[in-house]
Amino acid sequence: MVKSSSKQMLYGKVSSKKDGSSLEGLAVELVDGNLLKMKGIKPAITDKQGRFSLAVESSKKESEEPKGYLQVLNKDGAPIFVSDSEIFSKGGGLDQIELVVPDEAIQAASYDFSRFQFKSLVGINPNYFGAFEKLKLPLKVPVIQPKKGDTKYEELECIGLYPETDELEAVFKVKLPYGYGGELCGSGSKEFVAFYVDYGSGFEPVGPAVSVSAHNLGAARKGPLCYAVKQVVDFEKKSCKTPYLVKLRAILSWNTPPMGPNYIPTWGNVKEAWVQINPSKKAWEILTGDFKELSLVKSYSDLQHLKEELIEKMKASLDYNKKGLDEDRIDFKENILKNPNYYAGMADENEIQNAYDQIHMLPPEILEKFKPKLIDPKWLFPIKPLKYNTSFEELSCVGLFPEQNTLEAVVAVKRQNGYKGDLCSLGSEEYVAFYVDWGDGLGYRHEGTRFFKVHDIPRNVNPLMYAVNLRVDDMDRKLKSCKVENIIKVRAILSWEVAPTGPNYRPAWGNVKECRVQVRTYDGANNQCEIQHVNKVLVEDINTDGYARKYINSTTLSPNLFDRPFGNIIAIWGHINVPTSKYFRMLFRKESESSWTVVEDGRRYKQGLFTIGLRLPDENGWFRIDEYNYDLGNYSDTPLANWASGSRTGKYRLRLECADASKTPIQSCEVSVFLDNQNPEHYGFTDSPIPQLGLTVKNSSGEVKECGKYKGAEKVLVYGNFKDDHFNEFSLEIFGGNLPSAGKKITPAVNRYDEGGKLDTNGIVGASDPGKGKLLMTIDNMASAPINSNVDCAYGIRMVTSDRAILGSFSGYVFRSTSHSKASYVTFNWAP
Repeated sequence: MVKSSSKQMLYGKVSSKKDGSSLEGLAVELVDGNLLKMKGIKPAITDKQGRFSLAVESSKKESEEPKGYLQVLNKDGAPIFVSDSEIFSKGGGLDQIELVVPDEAIQAASYDFSRFQFKSLVGINPNYFGAFEKLKLPLKVPVIQPKKGDTKYEELECIGLYPETDELEAVFKVKLPYGYGGELCGSGSKEFVAFYVDYGSGFEPVGPAVSVSAHNLGAARKGPLCYAVKQVVDFEKKSCKTPYLVKLRAILSWNTPPMGPNYIPTWGNVKEAWVQINPSKKAWEILTGDFKELSLVKSYSDLQHLKEELIEKMKASLDYNKKGLDEDRIDFKENILKNPNYYAGMADENEIQNAYDQIHMLPPEILEKFKPKLIDPKWLFPIKPLKYNTSFEELSCVGLFPEQNTLEAVVAVKRQNGYKGDLCSLGSEEYVAFYVDWGDGLGYRHEGTRFFKVHDIPRNVNPLMYAVNLRVDDMDRKLKSCKVENIIKVRAILSWEVAPTGPNYRPAWGNVKECRVQVRTYDGANNQCEIQHVNKVLVEDINTDGYARKYINSTTLSPNLFDRPFGNIIAIWGHINVPTSKYFRMLFRKESESSWTVVEDGRRYKQGLFTIGLRLPDENGWFRIDEYNYDLGNYSDTPLANWASGSRTGKYRLRLECADASKTPIQSCEVSVFLDNQNPEHYGFTDSPIPQLGLTVKNSSGEVKECGKYKGAEKVLVYGNFKDDHFNEFSLEIFGGNLPSAGKKITPAVNRYDEGGKLDTNGIVGASDPGKGKLLMTIDNMASAPINSNVDCAYGIRMVTSDRAILGSFSGYVFRSTSHSKASYVTFNWAP
């Protein structure tokens, strides 16, 4: 390879972003494609006009293209700015480079280069701070400035599972009034939270990271603000006889989504917790399961006993483990039904009128039940005050998911017993009531109460983390302009077995948490049309060619490689919080064409416990936003729209449009997707006397035995001949003889497109139809491991090839994805 040597001069100017003034005395240096300082090139110091010049001499192989970026250092030698664009790939001369530096980089004491330039730095070198240190990357990417889990700006507080809805939840705090990319009317930045679950063989992702918009808010000067996110998971269910406990991991990462369970966030942190997945529902649970809006009725009425009667018909006894429990835990509900203020939850004796006021606020059917007792002036006097006991359960944190108008709370359940029975019994309830002070002088008002079931669960891990959430349905009426920081106070009250009756309720078993939260605005840059993810892939993980990030392994995404196309049903999720918008629709076009086609497919939604609804657009593809928001309240993973892409292949553009009441488009957003709707191709073999596609077996001489029999230690050579534009992997199974009916896996170690050898990104290297194919594996001796056969019989091998396409589909209202796959078989005879 011929080498060449060249010398060139780089000229430029450094100026202030605010007023364009020249910046003198700053050092400008050249760094490479990984942001490492280039050897042999001295930094230049800017003069009074902010000008600088750098002499660059390179000696490179002709096949290599140098990559370089300009980095600015302050007078102390600390980096304060890196150019976004690569220098040597720019058109024009290298004598007119303009570097515009933010004023805060020069003047603000709070300026942190690693924070304010974070997105640019990791955009050039994803491992700049060491986020991928625990991963085995195909390409070695150096760490420039190690920084791990910095929680100065934001911190993940607690995580849990709402078992009734299969929703994972996380609450985090934003701590400072700066460092989030701008004020409320601007786009700000994003806080990403990704969830991973370990079912017993390692953590795996459960869906795309969820995000919340963050801004510089003056309110943070008075203390942290609490934010929350949630994500639905399509868990498999098990019987109630064995508790299904799994380990949950959540990763909070500012301005860049986590790419796997071992990702190390630069800004943010990691939390782990044990959670309990609800067992499959019994008939009595289906009949009496939806009490979301009946918390007070349920607490003080005979609905509980109705459920007990139903269970008693199915279970001989409701006896449960009372070991170590005192009478106040065992008899708690019975005492409350006699006197709702038995434990002074409503009021002390000297403030007994408060208790009577709360009784009169109970639902009419409950109040009617208590009326005969109201004539006794001492009826509500507390008998045994007990307040805020958290030895069994404790409310850990509370926050708001602004983008979904949802209040969330996380609860720790600490003991193995004390919850009235195992998972196959009725158990008991943990109630969380949400109250909000909207800042209008009216104090805390009840927004709603939610509950989750708890049971006695023997285990060697503690605590179990649960969660609840409540959508504030009238939030749109509480929104304000982005010129106003709409900060409200949230109070959550946890109470075991009985729902709180007011904002000052003092639970006997449970506690109270408060936090300030930020309500989203009705205008500003964040109230824009936004496609967040396509087929469960974040838009941040899709490149300009429409490909999704490559999976390095089964759980972790590549920081710089994209090779997964899309296909079948294309579903989109996102935000349509656009001022004055009433309708939305989805459109598509081929990249090479200019005209758009309206998607006319109906969208699925959860209508009831078992009912699936289908909302159809009008003749121009428009859906109503208010209907979508209603559907989102019933199932928070409801897609905005979906498109059956048919047999289309190639690069396409997707558009989401928002329109006003007259259906006039007012905003739109777009994303590219590359479509692959073709199955893998299995080819024939040129040297086979019988018609076989994709798979065949040969002897050591390379012959296909048409009707012959392999004997003893005679080798069986397995050949494959297949192709796919986006090939992923193949698998092999052998069956027959004395082998298990399901077959035995014999897939060789090298079976993926990125492992080299006989395979590449299109399948078998040099595959043709027909062709010779390539040797996939050799069975040295059928009687030896791993096959261990000893029966004279017919045998078969099954080969399945798959591609990397992300094919969308629905199971009811639940979205799922898979890939194209194709199976081929070959049979042969063998005798010991």
